[in-house]
Amino acid sequence: MFKKKILVTCALLAPILALWIYQVAIPKASDHAQYQKMIENKQVASSLSKAPTNQERRQVRKDIWFSQDDTSRLHYQITSEDSLLTLTPVGNRFEVVETLKGINCWMQDKLIRDEKKDSLFQQTRYFEADSGIYRHTTQEFTAEGISLSLFRLAGHNLPNKTVKESDAILRGVAEGISFYFGGKTPQFQARQFQATMVKE
Repeated sequence: MFKKKILVTCALLAPILALWIYQVAIPKASDHAQYQKMIENKQVASSLSKAPTNQERRQVRKDIWFSQDDTSRLHYQITSEDSLLTLTPVGNRFEVVETLKGINCWMQDKLIRDEKKDSLFQQTRYFEADSGIYRHTTQEFTAEGISLSLFRLAGHNLPNKTVKESDAILRGVAEGISFYFGGKTPQFQARQFQATMVKE
């Protein structure tokens, strides 16, 4: 009787054991794909070749938004005639750097609501630069050869057409600028900035 119970138990457990062995011991297509991906990642990480990969691009545009405490959003827009995107292996990741040429950039500083006149305004900076570098990994932007203007414009949207330089409140030149896209407001710095007040 006891032997019969053991035989019945073994007969019931055998299919479960076989199914478990099948699941654990026999690789599936998804396991093979995951393994191949791990191998590729390891090859990239341990590759002795540190040669960067480049991609040339034309008419580049970057739109960056920053949420504010009052639920509004500040908008930065960087456009470039040409750019060179470079991916360089660093350890087990890539450093992504974009070199830009012929840059135009709009940067919203403040969004203003005039309750008395029931109208919207924005204080906005605009600059043109010969060249610049955007580091995607750290979200840092630097540019050289700067022509910078400060505007007070109607509405809360960046202009989609050319704005006359004579409408600027302030104009100037700088040797270079840098800003870091972190937090609610980017940290902006201008090097050797010389400004002229255009309007009060």
